[in-house]
Amino acid sequence: MTDRARKLLVKGGRVYDHDGDVHMPAFADILIAGDRIEAVGPDLTRQAGPEAEIIDAAGRLVVPGMFNAHYHSHDTLCRGLFEELPLEFWLLYAQPMGADRPKEEVRLRTLVGALESLRCGITCVQDMLGLVPLNADYLDIVLAAYEEIGIRVVFSPMVFDIPAAAMTRFSEEFPPEIRALLGDRALAAREQLDFLNDAMRRHPARDTLHWAVAPFAPQRCSPELMRACGDLAESHDLALYTHVYETRAQVLIAQDQFAAHGGSFIQYFKDIGVLGPRLNIAHSVWIGREEMDMMAEADAGVVLNHVCNLKLKNGIAPVCDLREAGVRVALGCDNCSTSDIQSMFQSMKLYALFCAGSDPEPGPPLAEAALRHATLGSARTARLDGVIGALKPGYKADMSIIDLTDSAYLPFNSAARQLVYTETGRGIETVIVDGRPVIRDRKVTTIDEDALRREVEAIMPRFRADYAEIRRSREAALPHMLDAHRRVWSRDIGYSRFINRTPYRTK
Repeated sequence: MTDRARKLLVKGGRVYDHDGDVHMPAFADILIAGDRIEAVGPDLTRQAGPEAEIIDAAGRLVVPGMFNAHYHSHDTLCRGLFEELPLEFWLLYAQPMGADRPKEEVRLRTLVGALESLRCGITCVQDMLGLVPLNADYLDIVLAAYEEIGIRVVFSPMVFDIPAAAMTRFSEEFPPEIRALLGDRALAAREQLDFLNDAMRRHPARDTLHWAVAPFAPQRCSPELMRACGDLAESHDLALYTHVYETRAQVLIAQDQFAAHGGSFIQYFKDIGVLGPRLNIAHSVWIGREEMDMMAEADAGVVLNHVCNLKLKNGIAPVCDLREAGVRVALGCDNCSTSDIQSMFQSMKLYALFCAGSDPEPGPPLAEAALRHATLGSARTARLDGVIGALKPGYKADMSIIDLTDSAYLPFNSAARQLVYTETGRGIETVIVDGRPVIRDRKVTTIDEDALRREVEAIMPRFRADYAEIRRSREAALPHMLDAHRRVWSRDIGYSRFINRTPYRTK
């Protein structure tokens, strides 16, 4: 029997339904035919037929696979290397550790991030990959690794034609040798666009591979490249992802360098024709309220990444204002070197807690909203709404089965609240992607996890030695970086995203 003809019956679990009882989900069977859910309902054994494989989900909770809508796989091996660094300082060290690496290391880092994602119930990642060098061999290795382990990926190598030094405000005043340490080179826009078109031609979207377009950020892309990315997304019906307002410095960049567009990145997107339902901006920590209204009117979305924003000292995204404005929301985890773990449970919990901590008035339920953002909301960013994110007939069969005998569910009072506030990933027992069990009874079925661990351990001494040299080589940049950082914080912009800083104002 071929994989597409194979039937799988997930039997007798509580099946989480966004539109049903989110606290005490009904018991039901899920019948999977090939890569799709064929039916959800009571006792589907007869419909499944005698040849169907059965997964006993009694005493289990079956939930839609989660979608990490903002992730970079290129620095997975940097986990645990950084702490107490603002974003621009972190970039000084992290960017070179993802560039010009051995091919086997590229494969391993991709598998490590994907493995952790699956173990945390993430069945799809939006990999906004920093692919350096930008060549076919590296890209082929990454996509082969994703296919090998079996996770779904929305893939988008980042493109930019303005060097990385543009991420640091006032870097134009640095000596040339210091700017070179930050990154003072970039490929021509046409070369990168040709690469993307060729990559999509050689690896057409199918099964668990989907494509998106990822211009790095407005300050890293010329208007010509940003427009071309919008045109590429339009011509292939793809989503567009970019980094916007991650730091306070980026507000100054918008004000100073985009003054012709009202000092606003969002107005700039509107003016050049990319503000619309394809656009998703990652972070949005320092977005202003009027800009939120523009985003909502255009049906553009934000991807919130609270864990990394806290660790990189960026501040707290204005979650209540985003909700009030009606901006569509998705959740992400970002890099392994900034969040240190690919866990949507952490992302959901922080979303709910920051909403609660930003408004003293009683409000609508947050846990079920967080679950929607981590599944349906993230699917919407990739134009996969109606395809993934829910356990309904016709949807792709992406799901996790959670052991309700875990102490996180003792007692079991609410699936939504306990998934968001108490689950850590420990309860995940089985993970199914595209109708295929990739983790079964807590064991990975697609790769040899022990062999992966040995291979990673073998390459880490060289990796750590390279990192030590990167740290040493960038010491000369630190005084310049610190001066620029303090200049950013000395300028009043009228609002804050930090606790106990200037009074909070949204306009």
